[in-house]
Amino acid sequence: MNIAVIAANGRSGKAFVTQALAAGHSVRAGVYKSNNLEEHPNLTVVECDATNKNDLANLIKGQDAIVSFIGHVKGSPAQVQTDAMRVLAEAMKEQDITRLVSLTGTGVRFPGDKITLIDRILNVSISIIDPARIRDGKGHVAFLQQTDLDWTVIRVLKLQNVEPKPFTLKQNGPTKLYVGRDEVAKAVLEVLEQNSFIRQAPIISPINKN
Repeated sequence: MNIAVIAANGRSGKAFVTQALAAGHSVRAGVYKSNNLEEHPNLTVVECDATNKNDLANLIKGQDAIVSFIGHVKGSPAQVQTDAMRVLAEAMKEQDITRLVSLTGTGVRFPGDKITLIDRILNVSISIIDPARIRDGKGHVAFLQQTDLDWTVIRVLKLQNVEPKPFTLKQNGPTKLYVGRDEVAKAVLEVLEQNSFIRQAPIISPINKN
């Protein structure tokens, strides 16, 4: 599979690129300002501003699927995720590409979600400390729901630098408390390879919970 990765030089993006290449896929990695990816014969690195249509069009050219690891960092615009999705959707439509996987937090709720106490507490805290992040996550999903794209949005509670452990993807959770970036990468690769959870937003869940 030919996969374009937006924000490939972030910690989650880098983990995904490593796993995708190891699985035999070809990757076009979109990076902004700096490149920390190791060279690989199936890797092409492309400078890409995720809100610039020309950059995105160049990045996704000839690809089978797009993965976005756009997130909020210090100094990023309040609506960076939603704005990028709007521009990306236009570029994908023009190139007849439909498969997209994105990442967001469990603060983006869906009917039937199994919300744990710690999930509720942490998301209330985030909504107070950084409400723009919650609004942007919700906004980008709301926008994708209006498109004809074959999107999947994977939801996590809080990313941690922890060793990967077994997990499963469930439509309504409950959420796994500690989610490592390698687990996120594996989950994204799984839904791409299985073409699963189309137009759904599964949660990374512990395998020992119903």
